[in-house]
Amino acid sequence: MKQKQTLLLLSVTVLTFLVLSSCEEKTGESEYNDWENRNKTFIDSIAKVASTNADGSWRIIKAYTLGDSTAIYTGQTNRFIYVRTLRDSKSVQKPLYGDSVRVHYYGRLIPSKTYPLGYNFDKSYIGDTLASKTDVPALLSVANTVVGFSTALQNMAVGDRWVVYIPHELGYGTVERTSIPAYSSLIFEMELAKIYRKGIDTNTSWH
Repeated sequence: MKQKQTLLLLSVTVLTFLVLSSCEEKTGESEYNDWENRNKTFIDSIAKVASTNADGSWRIIKAYTLGDSTAIYTGQTNRFIYVRTLRDSKSVQKPLYGDSVRVHYYGRLIPSKTYPLGYNFDKSYIGDTLASKTDVPALLSVANTVVGFSTALQNMAVGDRWVVYIPHELGYGTVERTSIPAYSSLIFEMELAKIYRKGIDTNTSWH
């Protein structure tokens, strides 16, 4: 199973990188040429893999802002986040919108010329890789994160580890930030460590 997951992810990464590299060759040398279209193409390719779910590790989750709507938005991939499960804790304890959490995360952009694995714009730990025993998870309010990240948190159980693909509409949208260009899809590797219930868990210290 792990071998199949690895091969599937490798195939997606290689295919996407070839497509993006081709776009860059046609449009010039700029890191972010045609960035909006490149990000849409990337998310559409991820949505296709998630829909196929060949190895059973993928989930498609509707943005929490859509509420209880049961409508099917054919082709509108920007209304969902796409999740690949790295570890399923089997726990049922999940955060609510008003809760705070401790979470490890590594955030990156889609592959580009200089960053074939995607530029790392933020992470919750200091080193190049997560040291679960010593790194302290970031303390975040679920409600104070972008829609895609918040949607993921509200569907994660403590101990789950996911790779989450977020369309720019559920991220920072058309607004350019210091290290994140406008129209950027966001990719997060996330591990939910702890939940603090609003109005109940007043001590949010780690351990």
